[in-house]
Amino acid sequence: MQVPELKLVIQSSADWFQRYRFCQPLGQGGMGVIYLAEDKAQGNIQCVVKQLISKPSNPDEQFEAERLFKREVEILRQLDHSGIVRFSDFHVTDDGKYFLVMDYVPGKNLDSIVQNYGPFGSEATVEIGIQCCEVLEYLHERDQPIIYRDLKPSNLMLTPEGQIVFIDFGIARMFMPKQAATRVVTAGYSPPEQYFGRPETRSDLYALGATLGHLCTGVRPKPLTVSAPGITHPEVVPELDDLIRRMTAHNPEDRPFSAREVRYELYKIYHSIHPDFEIPEEALVPLQAAVAPKKEGPPTNPNLRSGLHSDSSKRPANWLEREQPKEDDIQKVTRKDAERVNPADVQHARRTSERLARPDARDSNYRRRNSQSQQAPQTFWDKLRQFFNK
Repeated sequence: MQVPELKLVIQSSADWFQRYRFCQPLGQGGMGVIYLAEDKAQGNIQCVVKQLISKPSNPDEQFEAERLFKREVEILRQLDHSGIVRFSDFHVTDDGKYFLVMDYVPGKNLDSIVQNYGPFGSEATVEIGIQCCEVLEYLHERDQPIIYRDLKPSNLMLTPEGQIVFIDFGIARMFMPKQAATRVVTAGYSPPEQYFGRPETRSDLYALGATLGHLCTGVRPKPLTVSAPGITHPEVVPELDDLIRRMTAHNPEDRPFSAREVRYELYKIYHSIHPDFEIPEEALVPLQAAVAPKKEGPPTNPNLRSGLHSDSSKRPANWLEREQPKEDDIQKVTRKDAERVNPADVQHARRTSERLARPDARDSNYRRRNSQSQQAPQTFWDKLRQFFNK
């Protein structure tokens, strides 16, 4: 099933900007700026506005950014899951500025939590993994599977209720077998096949494995390296260590077959931590024989939160609260930012990732270092590992 082409709703920019009160910028990356805002048409409910950065000096890059932005809208408007940020509106100004409106997700992303408070315990890591698998099942088991392609701690929000929510679907794509994809990678979390523009559903499992390894150790994964958290952190449950190793295998065929299979294994690991936990019946039936319904609603086990709540009790009471705007109303200042963003002030993270993905083609310093080496010819993977380790 092909996704219908995005049709832009004709709405005056004056009316659109009148509806949303911009409160404060929340962050920015290589492709966009994120703002906290209030929707006046919905009783001033908080929302998030994502604006695509304009790059008139680089038409090719601008075209690609607009394409990815439209695809994010096309994908988000189809999805309805408690573990995925909800899309609510979008707008394009007369002069070609793109805005996407999504629900505001309270809490913090997992990357900032690990940085500020240290790693999660095995129990909490398993609970996070189960929730992530439920979202991946929802994406992968659709009639036309969706590959997230950017699963990492900074794209996973943890709410005060212990809910994991996927954000930023900017590079997600429909899975088209034998069709090359845009080569967008995140060092440490992207699997080998994604460097060649050939991601598949098991590519998301690799990224999930690398993410779980990061969460339970506090150590960022090395690029193109099997994650083995138990080596440096013996407190990690051995069964969890083994699963993470298999999920981050270089060959997709050596990884678990599906997110559902990973979820079933995580249930068993959770049972080894909490013997009183009753493994769901569906996880006890051989996977090939099980008739598995598609996930369309809330998580299967919403009460699997004891590890997250236990970790929370060790941290400050306000550890998941975001800072409030420092001014009562910075609508005027923020709107100027939204209407005129200086691309020179933005770190082009995604472009950097693409350069790292192809050092032999784009990095002259790498070529110079490699030409001076007297070693035997190296494979492409050897070159990548050498580049990342420098």
